Amino acid sequence: EFDPMQDKHLAEFVVASHIKHHPSKEAEEPDTQPEDTMQIPQDLLKKYIVYAKENVHPKLSNMDQDKIANMYSQLRQESLSTGSLPITVRHIESVIRMSEAHARMHLRDTVQDVDVNMAIRMMLESFIEAQKFSVMKKMRATFQKYLSFQRDHSELLFFILRQLTLDQLAYQRCKEAGRQGKQAEGERPRTTVVEVMERDLSERAKA
Repeated sequence: EFDPMQDKHLAEFVVASHIKHHPSKEAEEPDTQPEDTMQIPQDLLKKYIVYAKENVHPKLSNMDQDKIANMYSQLRQESLSTGSLPITVRHIESVIRMSEAHARMHLRDTVQDVDVNMAIRMMLESFIEAQKFSVMKKMRATFQKYLSFQRDHSELLFFILRQLTLDQLAYQRCKEAGRQGKQAEGERPRTTVVEVMERDLSERAKA
């Protein structure tokens, strides 16, 4: 799914990361990062990751396994009813691995509910993003309780705004394609401005 906002943010992150960790960066320009923001040096972060991998081996409880199994059953039913890309056992395996990885990152001996919920959220976000636009909207509504886990109000509002923007972008593309007729293969409609009504954002946030 083409997402100009996501592409832009990804490109900015990659470029900023390369600039920040370039050997000559410190000599060329001072660090403008706010003083109240604590950053972990990359060398220390690498040591932390190595320690966690070698010394922490969290395990799933039976309750966690049941929760994952129930989510899989619900997602498989939704996948069949909407005709989406199929959900497979590999998705469940990925949830288990991410649950253990999230617990390991926090140096926990056992996988906790927060680890499972975060893993489910990450898997669902990835799975839903791969769907057709119409299926994506329905699945986001169905699994909203999982997708909103540990998101603050600002993040949730941004998430809703992003969806409204993508909806409007898709509408404008269809409208433009209808006016111009069949486009050349591989050519995208040239939509440069997308407007989202404040009323629409407010109504979606209250839903």
